[in-house]
Amino acid sequence: MNPSKKGWVREFLEERKESFLYNINHKVKGQNPDQSFYGLIQPTGIMYGYPVNTIDDEHQNSWDHEDKVKIILLDTFINIAELYNYSTERIDYWKFMEATMQKVNSFYNSVYPEIATSSKSWLGRARDTFIVTEKVLEKRIDMAFKKSMGNFWAEFFYNTQLFHDVYIFSQWSHTRPDRVLAEFFKEEKADLSYTSVKVMAAAAHANYKVEEEERKLFQHFIENTAIPLEKRRVAQEYFDHGLGIQDIPIEKSDPWIIRKFFLELAVLTIWSDKKVEQVEIDFLNKFNQSLGFQDDDFDHSMIAVEGFVLENWHQLDSLQDKKEFGEVSDEYIDRISRVVEKYKNRISSAISGDEILVQLIKKGVQVELSDKEKDILKDRLVLLLKQIPSFRVIALPKEFLSFKILLRIIPREVIKGVLLLAS
Repeated sequence: MNPSKKGWVREFLEERKESFLYNINHKVKGQNPDQSFYGLIQPTGIMYGYPVNTIDDEHQNSWDHEDKVKIILLDTFINIAELYNYSTERIDYWKFMEATMQKVNSFYNSVYPEIATSSKSWLGRARDTFIVTEKVLEKRIDMAFKKSMGNFWAEFFYNTQLFHDVYIFSQWSHTRPDRVLAEFFKEEKADLSYTSVKVMAAAAHANYKVEEEERKLFQHFIENTAIPLEKRRVAQEYFDHGLGIQDIPIEKSDPWIIRKFFLELAVLTIWSDKKVEQVEIDFLNKFNQSLGFQDDDFDHSMIAVEGFVLENWHQLDSLQDKKEFGEVSDEYIDRISRVVEKYKNRISSAISGDEILVQLIKKGVQVELSDKEKDILKDRLVLLLKQIPSFRVIALPKEFLSFKILLRIIPREVIKGVLLLAS
C-alpha cells in the first residue's frame, strides 16, 4: 500500500478488515464514551500536534510524514465509527466502510468548503466514494502542512486542528446534518481553534516571559485563521499582555474530552518550550482546578504527555533540542512511580498471582536474566501496570519502559514482599 498512489484507501481498508471485525465483535459495553474516545486518540499524537504512526505496516518506513498523517487520520475516523456503532446486528464490512467514508466526505465538504470535493464527475456520474475520500484527506493534510511552512509552532498549531476535526466528526457521524447543523459545526471549529490559542497564550505567559517561537505561533494564527477583525485585535492584545485562566472560555460543564484536550495542550506548550519552572507548575495546577479536574487528573495528563514524547523521541526532531532526554525521563519516572505507589497493594496481588512473573523475579535476584527473560518480565509488568485505572486509557511508552526502569517504578517493598511469599 502506498498512500501517495490512487486506490490506497481501499487497500488500507482491506488490510483493516480483520482487526475491525474483531473489535466490533468484542467491544466492551458500558465504558465512558469520552474516556474510550481519549483512549483511541491519545496514543496517535493527534491531540498533541505530533501525529506519529501507531499502525503496524511493513511499508511505513518508506512513507513520508504527510502520508503517515493521512493514514492516522483515516484510521482514527474508522475507530470513531467503530466506537459509536451501537447496532447489535451483524454488519456488512464494506457497506459500513462506504457509509463511514461518505460521512467523512460530507463532513469535510460541509465544514471545510475550501477543500470540498464533489461526489460526482463533471459529466454527472457518481465517483467512487473511496477515491473521493483520498482526495479530501490529501487536500486537508496539504492545507495544514502548507500553512505551517516548516515552522515548529505553526506546524504544532495546525496539527492540533486535526484533533478538532476528529472531535467534531465524532458528533457529525451520528447526526443527520443539515445546513443549520453544518453552520453550527463551522462555528464550533472556529471556537475550538480560538480557545486553543488562548490556552497556548496563557501557558506561554505562565512564567512572564514570551519566547520568539511563541510569538511566531500567534502571528501564524492571526494570518491564517478566518476570524473577525475584532477577534484578531483582541487575540493580539491577549498575546502581548497575557491573560488569566478566567479569560479562557472553558467551563466545568464542557465535555470531558475537550477539557482534557485543553489541559494537555497547556502541559505540552509549557513542556516543549523550556525547562518547567515552579511558577508554570502552579499555573497548570490552577488551570487543572478551573477545568473541574482533581490532582490525580493533572498527574495523569503529565504522565500521558511525557510518556508520549519519550516513546516517540526519535520522531520529534523539533523537540529534541528543547530538553535533555535524561531530564525528561527522570521526571516521568518519578511521576509514574508516585501513581504506582498508591496502588502498591493491587500491584503486589497481581504479581503474586502471576507464577511466571514471580519465578522470573526470584531468578533475577540470584543471577543475571537472559535478554529473552527480561523481555518477558518487562511485557508482563507493563501489562500489570495497565490494571491501574488511570493507565487504562493512556499509552504507556513500552519502548522506554525497559526492564531496569520498571524495577525503579515498582516499589521495592512490593518486590521484597513477593519474594518472601515465594520462599
